[in-house]
Amino acid sequence: MKKVIWIFSFALLTFSCANETGTDANIEVKDGEKRSRLSAGSQTSEELKLAAEERKAQQKKAEEERLANQTTMEITPNVHDFGSIPKQTPVSTVFKIKNTGDKPLIINDAKASCGCTVPRKPEEPIMPGEEGELEVSFTSNPSQAGAPMNKSVTVTANIPSGTKVVTIKGQVQK
Repeated sequence: MKKVIWIFSFALLTFSCANETGTDANIEVKDGEKRSRLSAGSQTSEELKLAAEERKAQQKKAEEERLANQTTMEITPNVHDFGSIPKQTPVSTVFKIKNTGDKPLIINDAKASCGCTVPRKPEEPIMPGEEGELEVSFTSNPSQAGAPMNKSVTVTANIPSGTKVVTIKGQVQK
């Protein structure tokens, strides 16, 4: 099958090159400007510049809107130590998230560093000066028995850095 595709591609390339033999690869479009036959139907360089400027303006506006809706947050504690954890027994803790800015705080996502850790983020925006809760649960796997545990949860929100990380740790019992 690969040979058939290769042969077809080679034949197509040969045929297209044979059609161009003896002809000018460029055509004149306007005011003496020459462009290749391949780009004859595409935009002029001036149109491309205008399109690029418009794209930059749209990106700048989107960035300004993103920055205008940013706020700040504080998560306490930033590390929770469970101490000694019974193996294969769920444990959980709650981190307090405080909106310390002047815009509503929107928690977009909370991702754990592994599947044995499950975060539950606030679904509603947290208003300025108010608090929300980030619940984090951990259940050890049999292979973690007798080992130290150190897991992280990355919280994504409308804050200047975009993310904050909280950590849970402990020692899984044998």
